[in-house]
Amino acid sequence: MQPSESIRTNVYQRYIWGVAVLLTISVVGLYYVKWEPYYHKAITAAAKHSIGESLVVGNSATPPSPSWKAAGDYAWSYFVAVWQAMILGLVLGSAVEALMPQAWLCRVLGGKHFKGVALAGLVSIPSMM
Repeated sequence: MQPSESIRTNVYQRYIWGVAVLLTISVVGLYYVKWEPYYHKAITAAAKHSIGESLVVGNSATPPSPSWKAAGDYAWSYFVAVWQAMILGLVLGSAVEALMPQAWLCRVLGGKHFKGVALAGLVSIPSMM
């Protein structure tokens, strides 16, 4: 085996491991943060015709009057609701940057052609709600 073939094989193996690690992080993270909790929420919503209490009003019948306290309470409630998804997004973004070959990503998803935009949209669907 030529030295260049050995280097090329090592690069391909590194890319394959990187893609496998990225897919594992994606599937496990999305299952834990989005798919599993929202599956149960969907079952509850179908049975009770409600998705639970509002972030704005909670159990109250009327919304709070505009104030800094109401704004702070809402911001905290929203943070508590999304912090895991935010951390997962940061981890996935870092994993893509560190584990995926940049030239390949630019070639497949880069540019302004329809194919790249459509493929990027399809890849992002599992993480949407």
